[in-house]
Amino acid sequence: MNDIQSKKTNNSIANKSKKNTKSLAIWTGAWLVSLALVAFGPLLLWDYHQTISFTAITLNLVMGYKMIMVNKQHLEDLDELQQRIHLVAMAMSLGVSMIFGAVYGLLESIRLVEFQPNPSGVLFVMGISYAVGMVLAHRKYS
Repeated sequence: MNDIQSKKTNNSIANKSKKNTKSLAIWTGAWLVSLALVAFGPLLLWDYHQTISFTAITLNLVMGYKMIMVNKQHLEDLDELQQRIHLVAMAMSLGVSMIFGAVYGLLESIRLVEFQPNPSGVLFVMGISYAVGMVLAHRKYS
């Protein structure tokens, strides 16, 4: 009897995880599309019309908020080990991004580079450090 209950619980957890992952992918995609709209829309679609740009920014903020809430739900529904793995990866990503971002932002002002540093560089480092953190945490706890 316990074996049957265990299988039902595992199926329930797996189904919830699959549903949460799909929802997270959809909202992340929606946020990325809205970000691209903010980045390229003024030049390519609406000739820098301020009202439309403001509307696109508002849409992006709403999509970002929804993505954060879906991510929060996804993390809450993980088991304790998976939560721990994500916590380790997030801590690593936060630390690396904060240190990199601080130095990266100073490169132009201390005349080590000719270009103005772009925030997308920090986002790239954040994503890579999170992925590395996930791999390292999986190795540590598996």
